[in-house]
Amino acid sequence: MGTLLLGADYYGTLAAARAFGAHGIEVIMADEDRSAIGLYSRFVTERRACPALSDTNHFLAWLHAQGHAAPGELVLYPTNDHLAWLLAAHRDELAPDFLTYQPGEATIFGLLDKLRLSEAAAAVGLETPVTRVAESNAALEAVARDMAFPLLLKPRTQIFLESGLKGVLVNTPAELAQKAETFRRRVAYGRALTERHPDVTAPLVQEYLPAAETSVFSVSGFRSREGELVVRGAMKVLQRPRKLGIGLCFEDRPLEPELVQKLDALCARVGYFGTFEAEFIAAGDRRLLIDFNPRFYSQMAFDHARGLNHALLAWAGARGDSAEVAKLMREARAWHAEGDEAYCHRGLLELVMKLQRASGRMTRMQVRHWREWLGQHRAHLVDAIWSGEDPMPTVVDSAHWVEHMLRHPRSFVRQYVLNQ
Repeated sequence: MGTLLLGADYYGTLAAARAFGAHGIEVIMADEDRSAIGLYSRFVTERRACPALSDTNHFLAWLHAQGHAAPGELVLYPTNDHLAWLLAAHRDELAPDFLTYQPGEATIFGLLDKLRLSEAAAAVGLETPVTRVAESNAALEAVARDMAFPLLLKPRTQIFLESGLKGVLVNTPAELAQKAETFRRRVAYGRALTERHPDVTAPLVQEYLPAAETSVFSVSGFRSREGELVVRGAMKVLQRPRKLGIGLCFEDRPLEPELVQKLDALCARVGYFGTFEAEFIAAGDRRLLIDFNPRFYSQMAFDHARGLNHALLAWAGARGDSAEVAKLMREARAWHAEGDEAYCHRGLLELVMKLQRASGRMTRMQVRHWREWLGQHRAHLVDAIWSGEDPMPTVVDSAHWVEHMLRHPRSFVRQYVLNQ
C-alpha cells in the first residue's frame, strides 16, 4: 500500500513525500513536467508521467487507469486547488479504486470560490474584506460609487485559472472600467470548471487593506471526519511581490481561541474535514479571512516540524484508521513552541536580497535585518525545500529560479527586484 502524489512542482507535495517516505510508506509521484522538483526526492519510490491537468478528460482517464491497476492500494490526496476541486467533483467515480479523505464538490467549491467563502464566513461571524461581483457595467458603476479605493480586482477562484493572475490593484474610480475590461480579457477558466459553474468568470471586486502586504496570519490545521480539530498559527512576515505575493518567511504565533472557534464553525457549516490552511489579514485587532486552502499547502513542512504531520493524518484518515487519526491529533496537541520557530525559502530570500540590494530597492539595514532574522531563528528554522538528507530537490529548485530569471527577465525584475 502506498500513496499517489500529483503536482510534483509544489513544496507541499515535496513535504508530503518526505513525511511518507520517512515512515516507510511507498511514494509514487506523477507530473506532466519531468523536471518538477518533487520527482527528485530520494523518498520517491516510483516516478510517473501524467497528462496535463488542463487536459481534464485525458488526465482523468489516466488517473482511472492508475487506480484500476491497483484498486484500493493507493491513497490519493490533493496538493493544489485544481486537484482539490477535480478529485472532489469525481469523488464517487474514484472511490472504488483510491483511498481518499475529502468531502464532496459542493464543500470544496464553496471554500475555493471567494464569493461563496465570504458568504459562509459571514454566517459564522468571520469577517472578510468587503466583496462584490462585477458581473455587469451597472455593478461596476455601483462599486465605483459605493466602495473605497484602492481596491482589488480578483478572480473568484484559482481553480483551472488559465492566466495565473492573482489580482489587479485599482487605485481610483477612473481606472475601474478600463482595468475591469482588461481583466475580463486576460482571465479565462478551463471548460471543466465553467461547464459546472458558468457564473465563476465574473471578476470579484474586493476591499484592499494595506495590512495584507505585511500582516497575514495563517491558521493551518487538520479536522477529522468526526469534527476534532488541531491547529497551528503563523505570521507571514515577508512576501514577494509585496502586494500579492508568495510567502518567503513565516514565524510561529500563538493561536487565538475565538478565531479558531469560528474557523471550526466554518468547517462544520460547509462540511469540511482534512488538511487546510486559512489566511487572515491582521489589521489591528481585526482578522479578515481572505483564503481557505482545503488541501496540502506550500509551507506544510513548517507544521510537520511543529508536531502536526498532515501527511500521516491524511494517510490514516484515507485508510479509515480513526484510532490512528486520534492518536496523531493527541500527539500534535502535546507539542509546545520554544519561541523561535520559523519557516523560510532561504534560497529565494538570498536571491531577492542580492538583487534588491544591487538595485537599491533594499537598504543595507534591511539586508542586515533579514540576516539577523535568519540567525535569530537558526536553531528552529524550517527551510521550504532544503534538507541535508534529501538535497537534490534544492538543486533543481535553484535551477528553476535561475531559468525563470533568464527566460522571463522583465517579469522576474518586476516581481522580485522592483517588488511590484
